[in-house]
Amino acid sequence: MTLTSSRAADIYRRTLTSSDAEPTCWWYLGTTTFVTDGHPEIIVNHVETAMLYRAEPLDGGAFRVPWWEIGVFRDAITGEIANQWTNPLSGETLSAARKFEEGPSGYTIRPAGDGIELVDAVQAMAKLEKATVTVIERDGRVAITQLEEKVRSFPARDGIPDLDEGQSKRSKTVLQWFADAADLASDAPSVPSTGIYSFTIGAPPWLGMGDRQGVFSVKGLMHKAPLEQPLNRRGWADLKVLFPEYFDGETIQPRWR
Repeated sequence: MTLTSSRAADIYRRTLTSSDAEPTCWWYLGTTTFVTDGHPEIIVNHVETAMLYRAEPLDGGAFRVPWWEIGVFRDAITGEIANQWTNPLSGETLSAARKFEEGPSGYTIRPAGDGIELVDAVQAMAKLEKATVTVIERDGRVAITQLEEKVRSFPARDGIPDLDEGQSKRSKTVLQWFADAADLASDAPSVPSTGIYSFTIGAPPWLGMGDRQGVFSVKGLMHKAPLEQPLNRRGWADLKVLFPEYFDGETIQPRWR
């Protein structure tokens, strides 16, 4: 179905977050891997992330999307919060990334032609080089695909290195989420959505791969949830321990400034 730019903007806003001021939490639940010639894909760890979004209206049907995220890495063998990782190619055991936080960051979505575009992205530990957003409605479902190409670094043991620390590499993120057109036909400010994502970047130094060529990636599921709903209870409990300042009882608390 052909969409107008205003319809595409409405779909994006109500599926990602809400047409009112209410923030929305997305869970990103994935697995990190490293691929290099001559070996099967190597599982590194698992990641459980809570990412908060909201929409702030601007002129001309545009809106600003501030976001921030907190996350934890989980040892692929023990299931505990990661402290170390053993490189199977070298046998070396190294200190691993265990948690990360980023934000507040944000971008603007605005109508453009017969669709929408993502502009004015601000992210402390990354520089956006290219972004595209497509919205497709077909057979009673809508699909939103967001592609971002950035220069950035991956979380290290002590957080995400700044761009000027020499660990930054080109990365590619693909987010794709889905919703029912029937839900969007209602006047609900926010509708249920779920999706998939992938992120690729060069190997972070803590993997211990040295000069070995390969691709490090995160692939997983993304699911929209209320702020007070611990969709992944194990991740929720660990995030409360690691980031207590971001919780008020059983509700996650956005920090936009």
